[in-house]
Amino acid sequence: MRGVTSNALRRRGRPVRVPREDVVAATTRMLDDGGAEGFSMRKLADELGVSTAAVYHHFPTKAALMIAVLSARADQLDRPQLPRAPRDRLVAIITYLIDVLHEMPWVADILVSGESFGRAAMWILDEFVDTATALGATDDYAGYMYNAVWRFILGELMMRRAEAERTEATAQGHPRPRWTDQATPEALADFPTTVRMLPKWDTIRNAYRTETAVGHLIDGLIAGIPA
Repeated sequence: MRGVTSNALRRRGRPVRVPREDVVAATTRMLDDGGAEGFSMRKLADELGVSTAAVYHHFPTKAALMIAVLSARADQLDRPQLPRAPRDRLVAIITYLIDVLHEMPWVADILVSGESFGRAAMWILDEFVDTATALGATDDYAGYMYNAVWRFILGELMMRRAEAERTEATAQGHPRPRWTDQATPEALADFPTTVRMLPKWDTIRNAYRTETAVGHLIDGLIAGIPA
């Protein structure tokens, strides 16, 4: 049996039981270290030294496992103090959610599928809808508002992750060019407005603030509440 690892031997035998919380903890650790793209139930089983059947005993699908992971993270979070004014309350809820999810770079890849959620974080949806209806929105329109904001959140998370990767690449001596570094007025001669904006683009990009953008988005959605 030389050359056969103990993990391989265990996988060939009867499934080794593993506590549910150990599965969740190992999944969280793997996601933190390697992201969602390279994660698989097989790799998780190898990490735990058990058969995949032992993992599936607790979580019949990958989506079910991700729900457990997100719920465990949500359980660790404290609810923030929110402003009383409804408009400011909505802005604070979304800004808080973005900042929390940003601490888990892998989370956008999971949430974008729409298959997983953190049960303990459902207070955010409740709070958002209740606040929107206090401003005169119907349940349907409040749901539309949340869906619009949710798409913004996912985009914001992906952009923050890209910026973090760009910063890391620069620190390692491999700076990544931006599109504005490569675009020239000659190449964009057919687009005069873009040529006019090009010298200003770095300043415009650097002036971006998430909370300000969220406020503008919320203001537009509030303005659209049906009379």
